Amino acid sequence: MTDTLTAGWLEFYVATAGAGAALAGLVMVALSVNIKEILGEPSLTARAAAAVGSLVLVVVAAGVGLIPAQPAPVLGAELLVGTAAASLLQIRALRTMIPVEQISNRNRVLNSVLVSLQLVPILAGAVLLLAGLEAGLYWVAAGMLLTLIGSMLAAWVLMVEILR
Repeated sequence: MTDTLTAGWLEFYVATAGAGAALAGLVMVALSVNIKEILGEPSLTARAAAAVGSLVLVVVAAGVGLIPAQPAPVLGAELLVGTAAASLLQIRALRTMIPVEQISNRNRVLNSVLVSLQLVPILAGAVLLLAGLEAGLYWVAAGMLLTLIGSMLAAWVLMVEILR
């Protein structure tokens, strides 16, 4: 992979794809263990869909990042499409969670900020890559890592907090 856009990123993308796939498996286990509680609360169903969608975005972003000799604008376009799909799930989850009376204002703000912190860097990186700027790779990497963190927190809610 020498002299290509993603030269030097191979290990990052492989590790991130593995982490994303492992966390997606964890979320699926959490869903199966607590399926009655999750299906009984629309905000949890939306949150689960958003968590899975975000993790799929991480795996797909890592996968397209591993495609050799791919021009930056093509990678940017692929990431833009994936981020748009994950964003729709996150927006739906936020719209479903925010009206719930049990959520404090602090948690509403925290959820909104967390979603933005996850996907905005990937979106920014995709736009930079569309413009042919390799700096977009760093934005995408930051977004992928933040998405892993956010999805881990969602998995915690779906596995533990749901039982409180």
